[in-house]
Parts: sequence; C-alpha cells; structure tokens
Amino acid sequence: MAVADLVLEGGGVKGAGLAGAVSVLAKDYEFHRVAGTSAGAIVASFIAAGLGSELESIMVTTDFAQFLDEGGMLEHLGKVGQGAAVLFHDGIYKGEALHTWIAATLAKANVRTWGDLKVDGATSATPIQQRYKLVVVVSDISRGRMLRLPWDFPDLLDEDPDSMPVADAVRASASIPFFFRPWHLPMRPEVADGHDKLVLTDGGMLSNFPIGLFDDDTDHPTFGVKLSARLSLGQAPWHASDDPLSLGKALIATMTNAHDQLYVDQASVTSRTVFVDASGVSSTDFTLSSTTKQALFGTGATAATQFLSSWDFASWTRQYGAEKPA
Repeated sequence: MAVADLVLEGGGVKGAGLAGAVSVLAKDYEFHRVAGTSAGAIVASFIAAGLGSELESIMVTTDFAQFLDEGGMLEHLGKVGQGAAVLFHDGIYKGEALHTWIAATLAKANVRTWGDLKVDGATSATPIQQRYKLVVVVSDISRGRMLRLPWDFPDLLDEDPDSMPVADAVRASASIPFFFRPWHLPMRPEVADGHDKLVLTDGGMLSNFPIGLFDDDTDHPTFGVKLSARLSLGQAPWHASDDPLSLGKALIATMTNAHDQLYVDQASVTSRTVFVDASGVSSTDFTLSSTTKQALFGTGATAATQFLSSWDFASWTRQYGAEKPA
C-alpha cells in the first residue's frame, strides 16, 4: 500500500466530514504521520492510534451534547450563567467530558502517552519531527505562539515527551475560544518569565490547516482535508460585522482562516487537498443529529473519491515538488 502524510483542518462538530474523507483515502494509502487542529486533532489522534476503521461509528454515533458540561450553580442561569462562566472561567463549558471521551477512546487502542505513538523504528535519537505518528497544533496565548505537540515539548518541559498524555494536547487544541475553558500546561519557569504554566486554546486561532508541517518528506505525498468548498482565488465567504456579536464572530473567523488562506491560494496546496463542503452546519452545534453527521460523512467520502480519481503524485511532484508553502 502507498504511504502518505495527512493534515486535517479544524471544524468543531463537523469532524464526521473529515472521517468520511479519511475512510476513502485509507483504502489506497497508509498514513505515516497525521496532524490536525481542534476537531482535526481529535480525528487525527484516532487515526494515529489505529482506529481508522472505527471512525465512522465514533464520529457519527457519539452524542456530542454530552460535552456541554457547564456544571455548578451557573448552569441554571441560562445565558446569564454562560456569560458569567466566560467572565470567571474563560469558557462556558468545562471541557472535562470532552477530555474524558478523548482519553477513553484512545485507551481502547492502548494509546495513553506520546510514547505509544512513536513511528515504527523511531528511538530517542530520531529527530523529534520524525519520531511520532501524530502532531497536534495548539495556540499558546500566554506567549502568542503556535505549538506543535509533541515537537515543542522539549523546549517547555524537563519531562520526556513520551510520558506526556496525548489526550491533554488534543483537548487543548479543541478549546474553542469562550466555548470550552482553556487548557493549562505546566512548564519550566525559566523559559516563561517566571510563570509555571501556559494557557492553551484552540489551535485554529493560529493555524487551522497546517498543511506545511510534513513537507520535510519528499518521497510521499501529504494530503490535506478541509471542511469547506473549494473557492477560486478572490472568492471568500462574507462575515457580517454590524453589531458587537457579529463583529466578534468575524474576528474569530479571520483569526482562524486568514493565515492558512495564504496556503490554500497556492495551486500546489489546492491540488493535494480534499475539500469537504460542510456549509450549512455550525461548528458549535453540539446537538447535531446522527442523520446530519452521517450526511457529513458521506459528503467527505464523495469528495475524497473525486479527489483520488485525478490524483497523481508523480505529476504533482514534477509540477510542484520544489515548492514549499509560504
């Protein structure tokens, strides 16, 4: 079977669309390394753990509403309580149920720490960028940086990355701003101006589609999967900003998309990307029905089938092999 690396875009509850695309790609390709942001990080972690054949069941039948764990007295105060939760806890939902689900799902495949996700044959002497099957993109808002975990662990911690829980990094990447509470990562004070922890949020704030992560390998392709329709250069969805709420939404949409649009506007990227049209589905609709999730899965599968019908790595390499994303 051919080998490929894979990068999955974030998209909240739209992860079933990613799973559908992956289910088709996996028929022809074995994934060497997988990366993702937010929902993409969740799906990527399950792929890296060897749960690819179970993705449809996991992403379609799981009741995402269980992750809306407000808790405490504020839960009974409706919108007022949610506003207070953002004010006092930086997020409406604790995210503990989401973390528990991620950890339990990975544990079914005997994956708990990064040491369980090493590339076959990798040792401590292997460059860290080549050592693990999974990379999770997280936004470090304490220092204004994008983290690529576990690649950046050695600079932050005295501990071996092999001992760090995978579910922690995935949960951190899925910390949708103001929706789920940020994740806190203990770190060495000497590299953080005396502070002992970082505040981590959704990786999509800095890179929702980190397609260039694996471009150190040239002997096999890197495929991307995006949860949007393919747009021609110059096209873009319009974000209203006529009031404070719509302005806030537009600001977040710009943060999560503008940086990566530099990649997507390149022919070398669009030609290796599966575009799954998930329009009409809100990223934060955690009450999404199984019927809608199944439809998203089907949309992803169809998009990947169409992509593979014209994909040719040799042709892509001749045309774009010398290029790197900006």
